[in-house]
Amino acid sequence: MYKKMRFRSLKKIWPKAKMERLIMTFVVCVVLAVYYILMEIVLPELSEYGTPIYIFQRVLALFCASNILSNLVMCILVDSTIDPKCMRDQLERGRNNEDWHKCDVCRILAPPRASHCNACDVCVLKRDHHCIVTGCCIGHANYRYFFYFVIYLFLSCLISLISSFIFIFVLRGGKYQFRLLRMPVPYLQKNHIGNYDFDVNSNIMEIFDLGLPGRYELVFAVAFTMICIGICGAGYMIIEHWSVIKNGSICYEFKFQNFLYDRGLRRNFESFLGRRMKWTWISAFIPSPLPQDGFHWEPTDEDEGGDDRASEKII
Repeated sequence: MYKKMRFRSLKKIWPKAKMERLIMTFVVCVVLAVYYILMEIVLPELSEYGTPIYIFQRVLALFCASNILSNLVMCILVDSTIDPKCMRDQLERGRNNEDWHKCDVCRILAPPRASHCNACDVCVLKRDHHCIVTGCCIGHANYRYFFYFVIYLFLSCLISLISSFIFIFVLRGGKYQFRLLRMPVPYLQKNHIGNYDFDVNSNIMEIFDLGLPGRYELVFAVAFTMICIGICGAGYMIIEHWSVIKNGSICYEFKFQNFLYDRGLRRNFESFLGRRMKWTWISAFIPSPLPQDGFHWEPTDEDEGGDDRASEKII
């Protein structure tokens, strides 16, 4: 059993695929940029500086943003791949059995629920999927961080979306006049149509002026778009993985409706959040030892597990 958390080599942190590098960099930059925009543009319009609600919103934003980034970083750093040294120890003890399967690429005997990732070119313990945002596989040791990264991303985008809507539709007469929200038609209808002193050139310029966004308006429009994309993406991931989590399975097992390791909702959560799962939501840096070592998995019903375990060997 792993007693210490293993971290990936610094040489392996940077994704191999160019698209994954771009996505990972883009996500980090967008989170930081949106946080700055909301704190410097939106928050001063919502609450008066120094008031309790202002301080609460500041602390909440810092808490959510820090958890997004820290869980993303830990998800990348924590290693879920099979350690060759640990494998030798397991094989020397003779604890492998018929559940273990051979990986022709790595040329090793891999434990149950482990599978080879072509993108990472390595076998991963309890491999769930390869994440294009982190550029690594999500498996036994780092699923906790992936889970909280998605959860906090969704909650942060939801809170930001509500705050942005309040800012746009309730407080749009504030510090920044958002011309993106105004249309030329109402402007023309107000004291201009039917005016005998109608100056065509000057009014056309005013119409174009109303249609062109200012610097802050354009920045906020981009941030608002990113928030909408974030809430849709994170929401989709939560819906996609909830059925997998509640059944104590991984994506491959769920595909074949193989719930061999389902031990109830609480123990299923404990299997990836760890024994101190009640406190893991506070920070990614709170240690929470996992109940399994990633090598040995006891099926819920050993009598009916033979066929299902055999199917896992072809992963």
